[in-house]
Amino acid sequence: MRDIVVIGFILGLIPFILARAWIGVIAWTWIGLMNPHQLGWGFAGSFPVAMLVGAATLVALVFEQQKKAPAMNVAMGVLLVTAVFYTVKMPLAWSNDMSWEVWNKTMKIFLMTFVMGMVIFGEYRIKWLLWTVVFSMGFYGLKGGIFSIVTGGNHHVQGPAPSFISGNTEIGLAMNMVLPLILVAARHAQRQWIRVLTYSTFWFTIIAIVFTYSRGALLGLAVAMLFILPGMKRKLLLTLALVPVLIIGIVLTPEKLFDRAETIRTYEQDESAMQRIQAWGVAKNIAIAHPLTGGGFGLQDVNDDLWLSYADFLGNWKNYARAAHSIYFQVLGEHGFVGIALFLTLLFATLVSLTRSRRVLLNIPEARWLADYTWAVRIGIFAYIVSGAFLSLAYFDLLYLYVGLSAIIAREVIARQAAAANRASTARIRSPIWSKGPANSY
Repeated sequence: MRDIVVIGFILGLIPFILARAWIGVIAWTWIGLMNPHQLGWGFAGSFPVAMLVGAATLVALVFEQQKKAPAMNVAMGVLLVTAVFYTVKMPLAWSNDMSWEVWNKTMKIFLMTFVMGMVIFGEYRIKWLLWTVVFSMGFYGLKGGIFSIVTGGNHHVQGPAPSFISGNTEIGLAMNMVLPLILVAARHAQRQWIRVLTYSTFWFTIIAIVFTYSRGALLGLAVAMLFILPGMKRKLLLTLALVPVLIIGIVLTPEKLFDRAETIRTYEQDESAMQRIQAWGVAKNIAIAHPLTGGGFGLQDVNDDLWLSYADFLGNWKNYARAAHSIYFQVLGEHGFVGIALFLTLLFATLVSLTRSRRVLLNIPEARWLADYTWAVRIGIFAYIVSGAFLSLAYFDLLYLYVGLSAIIAREVIARQAAAANRASTARIRSPIWSKGPANSY
């Protein structure tokens, strides 16, 4: 029954997508992040919903009259160069079948990032996109937080499988990226019940992140909260309220959470951590041997002997080809030093663009809402930079959505600056060019 409802709803969106391409981008974002079709137990999980929505969006784009040129900034320019680079070197990939599969999925994400910049503009559409992100990941934050409390934190919080966020570390990273966005959405919610629900989702998401039992997620949460807490109102009241909660939490929290956190300091004694270090060494050595191209997409699926020949050491576990477990070593091993340079430039350019945009938006009273969301997206990328050091999510669609958003926001800044300048110019024209002076005296 659940499968029928989900697929029926998605199919019902197709006519609306064909009429308005921007609705297709919203639906694509919802499906890509939340993966609603994976919440069923039957045919919905294998139904090609993303392909269907993506195809309908591209068809609608051809006939769409209200569209613009793709939003571009330095980050989007780097993304375009990255797409070309990935494609040109595909014939040199080691894991041919898997490489083309990952390339196909990645290029679809890149393509829809450019399409997003063509049809998402203006306050109404931008807010729809942002709230779609909040709803998609907030669902798992709310659900995971409640689940952790009900079960006493004795189980890992995980995402739907198969998807980008199926594992505990993966969904922990995704929730860290969206956590500040949930907070800003709550602050700007117009209706009381939505505000209360969204604030509740924010706090439950923090609980859910903790009980992913992911070391990377815990570090990412720490970084996100370093940015979030200084900006929260009533800090003293919040601190006093949290003290008893923390005391109760420490008493009731399962011991395995503390054991998991302790392994951050004693990683040499943790087999999982050492396997990751082994994989990082493989990626590093492949890049040194093939600095321009790396080994191509899907290195974890190459021949075990070939993969192990690049290892710095072998462990006391079953040694075989593994994922890099780090966005940085994933890109380094798969695309060499050129690839990692492009990836780091992409992250840096996105952060710079968001920082500059927010600085301008803060001086435009009617755009303060966008300045707040820009702040949240920037923190989300910082969380990705930290949490991503511990898992292979270099091609995560949420990252590229944020990259695209940085260009959309930059375009909005230019439009609002032009509108402000136009208003000022109009005001000068309408003002009298002379003023009545004092009466002549004789």
